[in-house]
Amino acid sequence: MMGFKGRAITNVPNEIVLQIVEYMDSWTCMRFMKASKKLYMLIKAHEHSISKGRAAAFTLPPLGDALSSRTDQRYVIPKNTFEMNRELELRELRTDLLISECPGIFCLASPPWFPPLPPPAQRRLAPILKRALHQCDRIADIAANESPLEPKYYRVLFEGADEMTAATLDPLESLNPLANPEARPKQIEYIQSLPLEDIAGLYTLVNMVGYGLMACCQFNTSSMEGKTVTEECVLRHGTWFVWACLRSELDLAGCMIGAGRAELKQWESGALKGPDGLKMTLTARFRKLLGGATGTEFSEKVEETLRKLIKVGVERDKTGKLEEGSKKGTNAI
Repeated sequence: MMGFKGRAITNVPNEIVLQIVEYMDSWTCMRFMKASKKLYMLIKAHEHSISKGRAAAFTLPPLGDALSSRTDQRYVIPKNTFEMNRELELRELRTDLLISECPGIFCLASPPWFPPLPPPAQRRLAPILKRALHQCDRIADIAANESPLEPKYYRVLFEGADEMTAATLDPLESLNPLANPEARPKQIEYIQSLPLEDIAGLYTLVNMVGYGLMACCQFNTSSMEGKTVTEECVLRHGTWFVWACLRSELDLAGCMIGAGRAELKQWESGALKGPDGLKMTLTARFRKLLGGATGTEFSEKVEETLRKLIKVGVERDKTGKLEEGSKKGTNAI
């Protein structure tokens, strides 16, 4: 909506104006506010309620404040603000683009644990992956509410400055914004509260990204170690990390991978006494929801659960036959 004229809505009741604004995206709202000082003051005075209503329309909005994802230096965005709505719109756009335009990572036709999927099953899988990405963003945003770090710590980390470098690179140190151990307990608690459907979706997502990024991005690390670290980064940083990997921001992605790799090595050596990793927590939660299965039994139950999630193997055509491609496949974990 362009070319707004303040005089054109002079006689419109404020209640009607505010109801209209609630349906505007952030860019349109910003343009609308510039139409007149009166409009600006009216809309700004109701920013809290307008933003709260808009945020509720998004899939899994943050539980509190959020972390920005427009640049490589994340800062805290307060809840119920227009800036929060702009961030949610950006995430929604990026999530749609990642799922629809990055088949090398999000291979809907043949994801891990599944046989080659027919188009109906692919259409059911796409929203599951989108929801899982939104869950990862919600997990990441917990850090915005648990001792959040200032943007300067990202700057020091990425620019390699001498000042504070040791503190930000040490995974044991609370000043490391890519580890942020202060937020981990709440993040773990959130994952442990999720139902089977969300856990299964997250498990599918992180494995798809883990396998896919190791195949298409050359990070300086071994394949399985890299997959583990990548999965941790997806859960820890959400779409901010995945977007950086796939949109040529490899310096940023490499820093996140490097921080995760250093933490993994210290954990394996026994030097790190902090909380469990998020991927470890996700796997443990999945195992618990599947009745405590281990080994081969766990793998079989994972495959069965994920197939049920998108109804593979139970969709039949009008003749009663299974859809082509819906029979049990051979994809391995």
